[in-house]
Amino acid sequence: MALIETHDLRFVYGKGTPFEKVALDGVDISINEGEFIGVIGHTGSGKSTLVQLLNGLLRPESGSILLDGKDIWAKPKKIRNVRFEVGLVFQYPEYQLFEETVYKDIAFGPSNKGIKKKDELDQIIRTAAEFSGLKESLLEKSPFDLSGGEKRRAAIAGVIAMQPRVLILDEPTAGLDPKGRDRILDRISTYREKTGSTVLLVSHSMEDIARVADRVLVMNHGKVEMFDETKNIFKHGEHLAEIGLRVPQITQVFLELKRLGADVRTDVYTMDFAKGVALDFLRGGEKSEGGGQQ
Repeated sequence: MALIETHDLRFVYGKGTPFEKVALDGVDISINEGEFIGVIGHTGSGKSTLVQLLNGLLRPESGSILLDGKDIWAKPKKIRNVRFEVGLVFQYPEYQLFEETVYKDIAFGPSNKGIKKKDELDQIIRTAAEFSGLKESLLEKSPFDLSGGEKRRAAIAGVIAMQPRVLILDEPTAGLDPKGRDRILDRISTYREKTGSTVLLVSHSMEDIARVADRVLVMNHGKVEMFDETKNIFKHGEHLAEIGLRVPQITQVFLELKRLGADVRTDVYTMDFAKGVALDFLRGGEKSEGGGQQ
């Protein structure tokens, strides 16, 4: 059974006003436990609305969202419990930091979840900080004294500390330099590998998605355009461009080589995989198998 499912999901902003806008219309997806899902789409495609619905921050106009086969809105008064199970890290989450110290900020979520024992809470806080790559020496500092990347990691630690079964991150690397972006992605991947949690990553960076996602959900004008394994999604470079997206730069290189007449495969989407394919081509040997990060 899928961990998360949506059935004919629909959401409308400003219903009944001149500004009414259908954000999602007929969305059906199924996500298994432990998967790493990339979510992409042009601005206004419905990505952020979808993840806020999965977290229970928004309530659908119609349709259903199932967690472990149960409708999350079956008991509206208990929707708060869903938010502990499905943790959401907003874009620029550092703006959500508010406590006196980083330690207290990370403690806020698990404390509200009902974890009161001091030793247990302390262990959870330090484990979450470690997962997010936050140095222990920063825990007693004010979150407002941290660097941009440190603030981002502190905010992510605050959600991880709630020990959600599903971790959703909406553009977690936005505005970071390449090193900061790589650190965040590495930590998220490590967290998923060690905990077995399901992760959804919303991103405009095709390189980030190609690097970490098992499957990719492509949203377009409030509907599911494609939902498939990462290697299959980036085969459709021209179609992605038509809906306002692009493929990873290395994929674009191979698409151009193909257009120029070279007999190369076009499902290459990471640098490591590209190296093997390029060497095979130059040697005149057989094409490398698989579509993953070789």
